[in-house]
Amino acid sequence: MTSTICWHCHQLAQMVCPDENVNGTPYYGGQHIPAFPDWRFSADADWDKNKSLLIFSCANCGFPNIAEVETSEAECTLGYDPENHIIRWLPIQPMGKVYSNAPEDIASMASEVHKCHEIGADRAAVILARSVMEGIVANQEEVPSKKKLYERIEDLKRAGKITSRTADAATAIRLCGNDYVHNVLEQVDREYTEIVVKILDSVIDDLYSNPSLVSQAMEYANRRRQAQQEKSNGTNR
Repeated sequence: MTSTICWHCHQLAQMVCPDENVNGTPYYGGQHIPAFPDWRFSADADWDKNKSLLIFSCANCGFPNIAEVETSEAECTLGYDPENHIIRWLPIQPMGKVYSNAPEDIASMASEVHKCHEIGADRAAVILARSVMEGIVANQEEVPSKKKLYERIEDLKRAGKITSRTADAATAIRLCGNDYVHNVLEQVDREYTEIVVKILDSVIDDLYSNPSLVSQAMEYANRRRQAQQEKSNGTNR
């Protein structure tokens, strides 16, 4: 069985053909997968005749999900397994990204950046990344500041709250976001957006993920050392 994120229940679930047996129970509601467009009525000359839209059922909630499949004329004639020909699922349900060590509000916004990028909303992703960066800066500041963002980034660097590399990454995101805030009609290159998203992730790693991993490693090392010491003390008795 194939699976995807269902647009309705938002869960990663199996997508089942309408006439497919589920858990060994036969289903007699249909004899084939409904396919669209219906060529009896379709007048779209631009639609690729080798592509079809097939309706599957979400095994978690039962709602329909649409798979776009592409096959050759020979495969259509001889028969084929649609699951092996799926190009994409519609509607698109972006997954985002989980930032388990970042503050909840920052993690939520950063995940939205990924979702924007996943669905091709690259302009939104770049602009939102700048907003996330501003939220991160505010989170690192001991006292709220009304200075401009570039000044606040420099203040954090001088205070040793962020490294020079993190400050450079924050500045890059700020400049990219500013560019498209003030030039909203400009097209955003997808590769450019991907770089911005990666830089944002690197900042979150530097400030939240890596320190947390170091703390976990130190805690583990201390537990090991304590256990070994207790074992040694017990042996010497």
